[in-house]
Amino acid sequence: MRKMKKLKYILMTVLLVLVLVGCEVKPKIETIGDKPVIFGAMDLTLEKGSYYDPFSLITALDTEDGDLTDSIEISGLSGLPLSNNILMEVGIYEITYSVVDSDQNRVEKTITITIVLKVVNNNACDVVLTGYTLTWCDDFTGEEDTVDSNGLDISKWGYQIGTGTAYGLTNWGNNEQQYYRSENVTVIDSILQIQAKNESFGGKFYTSSRLWTKNTFNQKYGRFEALIKLPVGEGLWPAFWLMPQDNVYGGWANSGEIDIMEARGRLPFEATSAIHFGGSWPDNRYTSRSYTFPSGKSINDFNLYAVEWEETVMRFYVNDVLYHTVTNWSSTGYAYPAPFDQSFYIILNLAIGGNFDGNRLPDVSIFEQPVLMEVDYVRVFAKNE
Repeated sequence: MRKMKKLKYILMTVLLVLVLVGCEVKPKIETIGDKPVIFGAMDLTLEKGSYYDPFSLITALDTEDGDLTDSIEISGLSGLPLSNNILMEVGIYEITYSVVDSDQNRVEKTITITIVLKVVNNNACDVVLTGYTLTWCDDFTGEEDTVDSNGLDISKWGYQIGTGTAYGLTNWGNNEQQYYRSENVTVIDSILQIQAKNESFGGKFYTSSRLWTKNTFNQKYGRFEALIKLPVGEGLWPAFWLMPQDNVYGGWANSGEIDIMEARGRLPFEATSAIHFGGSWPDNRYTSRSYTFPSGKSINDFNLYAVEWEETVMRFYVNDVLYHTVTNWSSTGYAYPAPFDQSFYIILNLAIGGNFDGNRLPDVSIFEQPVLMEVDYVRVFAKNE
């Protein structure tokens, strides 16, 4: 009996040893480490006016305490020009992330945030938009053989010169106070610049530029969009708009007008869209709506202005925010959906004065710095069937 107990004891001892040995051959794998590790913190280059959340996608982990994300602290934020999560000033800034675990192990990670006026997109014409096909584009890279001395691709754009008289529009039909010249156009670093100047020329006290595609491109229906930065100041009237290729239904506004974007320089937090239709002046009609920018954004940032134009509806966007939908219009003497059932061409211009803002004129002081309408790209899409 004693031998049986002894044998049982030996067997239990051997089994215990085997269990202990089995535990030893499966060591704990520490993939994080005994000190915290901060993930997601990296150097960034961002545009002025863009949204930035310093805590977004930043995490911290270690083997003992697990997720320490809620314990992360940031120093240097007071030096970052951040207002309501909008980056307000160009410059190079540093912020430091830090976290402490339960053993008082402290880890820090410093990143550099470079804020620029814009990130130049040299591939704006290499784009896929779901449901659409790109039909026309200019990203102002200057790579074409048809670029003139200003850097403008004249296979895509033409200049409208003068005060409008040559086109049957005295003062461009709106009491505008500028003389349009080709010399006020420049393409620099893939950005089209239209500059308004306080200078006398051709009987006017101001000069600027107006570009159009009447002789190069027109389209019926689709999405028309442009990424544009606008100047601020009283008396400035920049616009991105469409006019009928042929006045099939008669003079303005029988044949229509589509204003994708107009702005008053004295109202930097507002942009407008409109359509003009009805009869010939003064029996014309229009529908308009204003877009108000969120805190920290203005017309002086690069913003995307767009219209989606279909047979019986137009939808207007700023930065892909839909703010204006129109489904009702007319052309005197013609059946709906006239006049917006014809091809239209594109216009970009920067006017001075004019009826749109009560014929206000700029103070000379705003010309101490270049007064620029800047365009990153213009794109046109056709909706797929």
